[in-house]
Amino acid sequence: MDNNNTIIRSTLEEGYDFFIIDQWNKQNHFKIATFEVPSGLFSEAFEVIDNNVDNEPRIFHILSNFGTDIEKAELQLKEKIKKGINKRYLVYKNGNYSISNDLEVAGRILWDENLDNSRFDYFFEIDGKKITIEKFIDLLKVVEGWNFKFQIFDTTEDIN
Repeated sequence: MDNNNTIIRSTLEEGYDFFIIDQWNKQNHFKIATFEVPSGLFSEAFEVIDNNVDNEPRIFHILSNFGTDIEKAELQLKEKIKKGINKRYLVYKNGNYSISNDLEVAGRILWDENLDNSRFDYFFEIDGKKITIEKFIDLLKVVEGWNFKFQIFDTTEDIN
């Protein structure tokens, strides 16, 4: 607890291990924890990854009402994880990433003041990869001239 009576929780420290195999037969490791927040129960899954400058942990959240069975909430979270890890927005070929054939990209917007390979402190986590603003712009080169829709979602909402 800090001086403002704020309680800080760490899913990586407090959570339990959850392993799931994706459709490409890769085992994924998450830590899962559920705790009360002012608006209900907050369930979080935090991916456990090797410290690699190109990777970024995927994080999944759901928000449930007070009184919701924790097991039920965490089953819903595990379904969200399963859906998330079985969707790929990026294709890796010849040492480069490109947007997959469905021309859809989703992920998280994050900040890191120590990005060595970017002019910006913001980057995207897409498919568990750290994509700088510059790399993201490179992804868009193949669709130059096309229309797009950019929409922001709360972390507890389903994107699809």
